[in-house]
Amino acid sequence: MTKKTYALAGLGLTTLLLASCSGDNVEEIQSAVGEIDQIHGSIVDEINGLSEEEMNLQTTFDDSLASDDQMSTFADGSAPVFENITSRRDRIETINTLREDFESQEEIIADYDGDSLSEEELSGLNAKIDEFSGQLGSFTSNYESSLTAQEDYFTSIGSEDATYDTFSNGITELNEQTAANKEELVQLDRSLVEVKDHITQVQEMIQSTMTENE
Repeated sequence: MTKKTYALAGLGLTTLLLASCSGDNVEEIQSAVGEIDQIHGSIVDEINGLSEEEMNLQTTFDDSLASDDQMSTFADGSAPVFENITSRRDRIETINTLREDFESQEEIIADYDGDSLSEEELSGLNAKIDEFSGQLGSFTSNYESSLTAQEDYFTSIGSEDATYDTFSNGITELNEQTAANKEELVQLDRSLVEVKDHITQVQEMIQSTMTENE
């Protein structure tokens, strides 16, 4: 009698384990999508901060020129423009980290094997994240290159052998890079809106599914 009871208890435990393993992980997907939404917001904040600091660069540059006739602070790297560059470089590093976080959450969604949630909507979100992540990676790489160019330029105009051409040609090159970065930002802005739309759709779908299953 004791042996029979043990067998039934074991059978019940096995059933519970199987149910746990085979059930829809809807809450996990809900958490992942929520993380993606927060990461999306953080990326928006960092890009806005990047743009704001870039707009401040001209004023910082003008003030540095006005206060340093000898250009010594440009030569030794202590001019405020270098602080601006460092701050923007930090933001680029943060954006790259956020992009990696984006991709980690995307993997969780891709591993979903249940039947309760729309595979089409989940795949649509992942596809949009893939597209955006590629655009973002390209942008941060190009922007980092432009920061290095800015750093080199500001250092060069402080050197003893700097000429008017050093000053003028460098400005032209930096303006061209800035224009290219802005074009990429326009596309990123569109993609951010599209990603947000997909996030909202998936969140609504998950909430509807969870309500139906209550």
